[in-house]
Amino acid sequence: MKNFLSLCGGVWFLASGAIAQDATPGSVGELMNDLASTNPLLHAIFTDHMDEAKEINAKFQAGEEAAALKAASDMLRKHGHPALSRASDASAIEVLKKAGDVIDALGDHYPRGCIEFVHNDISSEALSVCSVNEAYRKYQEAQLDAYEDGKYREPIPRMEIGDIFQVVTEDLKVSRAEMHTLLNPENVAAIELCAIIRKDLNVSAVREPLRGPYARANISSKK
Repeated sequence: MKNFLSLCGGVWFLASGAIAQDATPGSVGELMNDLASTNPLLHAIFTDHMDEAKEINAKFQAGEEAAALKAASDMLRKHGHPALSRASDASAIEVLKKAGDVIDALGDHYPRGCIEFVHNDISSEALSVCSVNEAYRKYQEAQLDAYEDGKYREPIPRMEIGDIFQVVTEDLKVSRAEMHTLLNPENVAAIELCAIIRKDLNVSAVREPLRGPYARANISSKK
């Protein structure tokens, strides 16, 4: 089960792992209990679309882990990203601020975790650091709040790529060289990557009318 949870793009907190006594091993109830403490956003999406969650659990129990992963990823794109793209300015901005707090904690204590976080694959080693674990938990809570906030809102036009580029280069002062570094991080020191990622997440430096649109563009898929 933990292997599936990690594949879903979430990792389990070291303090989690307790499964409710009434959850039958291998059941969708077991999956939901684990997700509640490890990936609140995915748990909420599964709760809202239980039939699909049951199909994913059945795939995993049948040993079809790759198919289960793809189905979970598809579910996140189908239901999660649209809701996040409709979140209010305040909710979206809060997610980005909490993401910045995670990068700060990683930069201080586990720099190689910064690129893990960007790839939505933060490791158990990173989360073994108390300050990282706490910052990540608050980030997940903000994600969940934004999902619930945007779930029933009307669609909001997405910020155009050109406008995003302008914000990144002019407001956040991220250079073209730094952008290239983010796209090709293999030969760059982890702490340098942390600094660049932190600049990109510094939503407070964005002109106020553009903060909400920039935040929504960052927390939701481009697809």
